Amino acid sequence: HWLDAEAADDIAKDPKSYPGFDAEMVQDLRTSLNHFVDSVVWSDASDYRQLLLSDEIYLNAPLRRYYGVESLGSTQRGAGGGATNSVDDAFVPVRFNPEQRAGVLTHPFLLSAHSYYRSSSPIHRGVFLTRKVLGRFLKPPPMAIEFMDDRFDPSLTMREKVTQLTEKPQCMACHATINPLGFSLEQFDAAGRFRLEDTRKPVNATSEYQTADGKTLTLRGPRDLARHAAESPDARRGFVRQLFQ
Repeated sequence: HWLDAEAADDIAKDPKSYPGFDAEMVQDLRTSLNHFVDSVVWSDASDYRQLLLSDEIYLNAPLRRYYGVESLGSTQRGAGGGATNSVDDAFVPVRFNPEQRAGVLTHPFLLSAHSYYRSSSPIHRGVFLTRKVLGRFLKPPPMAIEFMDDRFDPSLTMREKVTQLTEKPQCMACHATINPLGFSLEQFDAAGRFRLEDTRKPVNATSEYQTADGKTLTLRGPRDLARHAAESPDARRGFVRQLFQ
């Protein structure tokens, strides 16, 4: 419920842009997310903040190949306990560079769910982060504007397109909050893979974000965002609200 996981089961990506990202991979990613959440919630040192700050993702062999993880060797401890020699099928915790991965914020299942068919979506990701992670409220938009990728110069990055789309003052009433959060995850493509370029330009994941109490934070990527969410009283209250519901 907190992560809207049920609503994300129909994830699909353009097979030309994302070959190999199919229904079986989506199911594996869902299983991966479940293992990660279980590992935090049911651990002896259960700590809500680790849902945001952990640098581990549970991956099986197909996911490790897709997300560029080296072979783990012949024996690993699989999810659910017990040593296993079937490393192809087993989901094992894989530790990433902490500057690249931060808990559920950068889990490939959720990054994929909050993306378009062919590209990332800072707007969808930003709305999710605002409401579900940071515990802030958004008013319904005064008018819905559909994102039509083919109307933009193809040389523009997704960040440049979203900035153009939402530049009007009536849009920025909410997008001043949404956009910086979404931009902080722009180092991940529509399938949740880490990247440094978008349309052959360096990805810019740095933004100025204004907190609910009026402070301005510089977010340079997912780790800064995760630290803020873990320390924010509003985010903690928001999580309790979600849990209570």
